[in-house]
Amino acid sequence: MNKKILLILIAVVAAITASAQGRMDLRINEVAVQNDSNTVDQNGCQAGWIEIFNASYGTNGIEKMFITTLKPDFIQNYFKAEEQKSNKKRNQLLEELRNSRPGDIYEIPRGDVATKVKPRTHVVFMADVDTTAGTFHLPFTLTPGQYVALYDVNGDLVDEVTIPNDLQANQSYARCGEDKIDLHAEHKFNANDWEVRDGSTVAKAITPGKFNSRPENENVQKFKEEDPSGILLTLMSMGVVFCALLLLYILFKLFGKAFATKDKKKEDAVIEKAVENEPAVATQSEGDDEAIAAICMALYQHFNAHDEESGILTIDRSQGQQSAWGSKGNLLLPKPVRRDIK
Repeated sequence: MNKKILLILIAVVAAITASAQGRMDLRINEVAVQNDSNTVDQNGCQAGWIEIFNASYGTNGIEKMFITTLKPDFIQNYFKAEEQKSNKKRNQLLEELRNSRPGDIYEIPRGDVATKVKPRTHVVFMADVDTTAGTFHLPFTLTPGQYVALYDVNGDLVDEVTIPNDLQANQSYARCGEDKIDLHAEHKFNANDWEVRDGSTVAKAITPGKFNSRPENENVQKFKEEDPSGILLTLMSMGVVFCALLLLYILFKLFGKAFATKDKKKEDAVIEKAVENEPAVATQSEGDDEAIAAICMALYQHFNAHDEESGILTIDRSQGQQSAWGSKGNLLLPKPVRRDIK
C-alpha cells in the first residue's frame, strides 16, 4: 500500500514538473503597436497585438499566466518587499499586484479551451484595453519602446521583449525564425534574434475566431434548429436526472444487501466460535449408584421432613374461659384480704 501511494506522489510531482517545464517553452514571438485598415480583426479593432508561440512539441495551457508591461526590476523589488512582510507565495503576490495595477498586468483566466495552445502553434492577444471582449484582450495598449513580459503562475519570467522606438503602425517586431528558438537558452531578450517586418504576417495571425470568440459547435446549432421550443431538451434533461436517481437507488440497495450479508456472516462466525469455546457440561457416568441413591434420599427428606398440617388456625372467643395468655387479670396474683388482728 505504501508503495502505491509513493508511486502516485511521484507521478503527481512528475506531472507538475512537466507542466512547469512546458510553460517555460512558451515564447513571445511577434508584437505590433497598431494594425492598418487591411488587417483589422473581426470587430474592426486596429489596436496592437502580442503573439505567443508554443515552441515545444506538447500542448501547453497558458491559463493563470501573466502578461505585463512592468519592468522586471519593479516586479522583483515588489517580491522582495512583500515576502519580507508575509509568507505569501508569488502567485498570490502577482494577483495582488494585478488588483492594484490592473492597467499594467493581465492574468489569463481559466475556463477557455482556447488557452490550451497546441504544439508549434500561436495564440494572439489584442492590446485594445477591452477585457470584456474576451479572454484574448489585454487591459493596456502597446507603444514603440515599450517593454512586454510573460510570467508563469509561480512568478518565474518566461519571456520578454522590448519594442523598438521606431516601430511603425504597419510593422511588426518578430523573431528571426521559429525554428531557431533555443529552448535551453537563458530567457533573456536579445535584439539580435529579432527583426522588423512589414506587417504582412498580421493577417495570418489575426484570424476571425482565433482569439476572442469560441468556434460554434455544429451539433449545438443543429439541435437548436430541430428543437426550437426546448421541449426535447427538457425531456432529455429530466430523463437523465431520473435515470441517475434510479441508478443511485439500485446501487444503494445492492450495497445494503452486500453489507447485510457480510454482517450476518460475521455474526454467525461469532456465535459459532462462542459455541466451540463453551465448556462441556459434565454428565454422570453410568453405574454411579451411590450418587443416584444420595439424590433420591435428599429428595425424600425434603418432601417428608414434617407431618402434614391443615394450615388452619382456631381462635376460641368464648367468655369466661379465657386463658392466662388472653386475660391480663389472670396473670395477676389475687388481691390480699386485710384482716384485723385482735
